[in-house]
Amino acid sequence: MKNSHQRWLHEQLPQWEREGIVTTETAQKLRERHVLDDSQPALAQMVMGSLGALLIGAGLIAVIGYNWDDFSRPVRLLFAFLPLLLTQLFSLRVLMGGDSTAAWVREVAALLQALATGACIALVSQIYNLGGEWPDFLFWWFLLSLPLTWVLRSHAVAMFYLITIAIWSVHQVERGKPWQDSPLIYPLLLLGLLPFWPGWPPKLSLSISVRWVMTLSAILGLCSAAFFVSARDGSNYSYHDETFVWLWSLIAAVLVLFPLNQAGISESTGRKPQVVLGTLWLLGYGMAGTFHDVSDDILQGASYALKLPWCWGLLIVLAAFTLLAVKQHRWALLALASVAILPLIVGLFTQGQGGSGHLLAGLVTLHLSVIGITLIVLEFLGKTSAPRLGAFLISALIIARMADSHLSLLAKGLTFIAVGVAFLAFNFFMGRRHRQPTLPNS
Repeated sequence: MKNSHQRWLHEQLPQWEREGIVTTETAQKLRERHVLDDSQPALAQMVMGSLGALLIGAGLIAVIGYNWDDFSRPVRLLFAFLPLLLTQLFSLRVLMGGDSTAAWVREVAALLQALATGACIALVSQIYNLGGEWPDFLFWWFLLSLPLTWVLRSHAVAMFYLITIAIWSVHQVERGKPWQDSPLIYPLLLLGLLPFWPGWPPKLSLSISVRWVMTLSAILGLCSAAFFVSARDGSNYSYHDETFVWLWSLIAAVLVLFPLNQAGISESTGRKPQVVLGTLWLLGYGMAGTFHDVSDDILQGASYALKLPWCWGLLIVLAAFTLLAVKQHRWALLALASVAILPLIVGLFTQGQGGSGHLLAGLVTLHLSVIGITLIVLEFLGKTSAPRLGAFLISALIIARMADSHLSLLAKGLTFIAVGVAFLAFNFFMGRRHRQPTLPNS
């Protein structure tokens, strides 16, 4: 049960007891079963606390900046380091309070200290005319702010860190940069949040907002690294686009199969953004691959990507995640993620021979068709499935094949109408099926 639902339950139980809806013993059992986790701030508290911290920080910067030209260098240095010192003292006071300190107070302390850190770096750079570019400033800012996510368990600073490392990685895709100043170090930067991931401390779990920010950050950072390695090798530049697009598909497969514990697997799909976004990319990639000219480009990109160490690193990670997914019986996601490796299978059997694009397009079409039909059949076998997604896949494949065929415009139009009517009828049928009451077994 979500923390917001648990909070609502705890608020309703006293009223239910007074009205006799539940007994005192039942209410106590419900409280013990659905323990309210106050270690994480409510969304409203987090937003208001972060907004207050931002306003205070902006106000201090504005006040100092108003009289900046009248200050000597020592006074300017004092204004650079004094806010940082004060926020550190505030953070120390919060830590001394232990678990009794409200979560939103920790958020405010962490965010104020992160803002003071950035302001201090900027002011010292301006005082001594150190120069430099904004990505360098951003790099040291998020790096120095990282410990706040460990010490104060701050969701706001964690999201700030994830957003800034993604922005920095996207900016560093320029050709000619050394690897240590490129998106290739993004995975190392992401590992900096390992102590903040589920299990540290054990009673905390990632909020849905942090999960979405982490997933989007990982997509931008890893895709920037794929773009960088594809453009770095001059011999591959003629197939630069095809190379990094296939690498992006491998990244999507890795995200879809990202290891989860049993509790994570049981959660709703909406609470697993890596599955949602990875699935959307793989479905789009698969639908595009049903066209033979696109499949030709995919095969070219895969052949050049296999020359890159980054590609082999992704394949090793994907293989490890696949083994874990097999162990956990995550068959639906395995079937979807396997779309990304179909070019490897085709390339292995054709060895660059002619007609490879048609073979890959046919294989992708068959693969997606089987997935769509399976999703529908599983529903009628009483298994947990997504029949509407299966119907959508079948409909999209028919439309794609009609659009790529040489049939007349009239034939295509009639086919589109028939598919649309069938899709709406299926949706109506599934809606009625789910509304029907389930009769108990006699």
